[in-house]
Amino acid sequence: MLRAEGLCVETWRGAEPVPLVRDATLELRKGEVLALVGASGSGKSLACAALLDVLPPGTRRRGGRVLLDGAEVEPVSLRGRAVASVLQAPRTAFNPLRTIGDHAGETLAVAGRRGRAGRAAVREAMREALAAVGLGDDPRVPDLYPFQMSGGMLQRAMIALALLSGAPFLIADEPTTDLDLVAQGRILDLLGGLVRARGLGLLIVTHDLGVVARLADRVAVMEAGRIVETAPAASLFSHPAEPATRALLAAHRALHEFPNEVRAEVPAEVPA
Repeated sequence: MLRAEGLCVETWRGAEPVPLVRDATLELRKGEVLALVGASGSGKSLACAALLDVLPPGTRRRGGRVLLDGAEVEPVSLRGRAVASVLQAPRTAFNPLRTIGDHAGETLAVAGRRGRAGRAAVREAMREALAAVGLGDDPRVPDLYPFQMSGGMLQRAMIALALLSGAPFLIADEPTTDLDLVAQGRILDLLGGLVRARGLGLLIVTHDLGVVARLADRVAVMEAGRIVETAPAASLFSHPAEPATRALLAAHRALHEFPNEVRAEVPAEVPA
């Protein structure tokens, strides 16, 4: 189990500290999907960055601790070992001068696996990871540079690198933001399938409640830097307890439900 307790993040306005994340606690178990949701600017990505000690310049973690299976650990020790990350803009996450195979080698090195395996074993591990994300049919993929791949292929490649690390937990920060709707659906299906097949613990950061309904077992709602509600997904949709949660649900329905005058014009065979 991965648990972050009482995370606090702050920046400065002149000499005065300004809190950005306040006393955030998250708990993630293997084999489940936890969705962290909230409006833009609510502190979702900062909380995840604090969990892994990758905060942007001008911010710092002021308090809190991180535990792995009940033992307190330094966040930096989790990266690429116990926790792998999938980012929202895959094209900016890869070194454009290195091939996918180069990135795979670096991933294995960070995980401490490359030194114990020969080149053939490394290649086989990479082939298996690419096959798991649907990129195994094209033998050219390990030799491709990021600019030679589509956004959907790069996101799959990033997930393959996460699998290659052997990390039991995965943080996916808005993993479908830059993708078209078809690619979004495929990536979400892929992530859900990996959780079921491999028992990964997935923390997915999103503002899209459609993603939450599709994937999440539990949901944590963030508002103004605080976790204001945590509940099983079904309970949160049927009985939201907090005003912030109800506002998110209302906004989702307003965006995705047809108004009455449009619904009347939709043919019966087309689902509304």
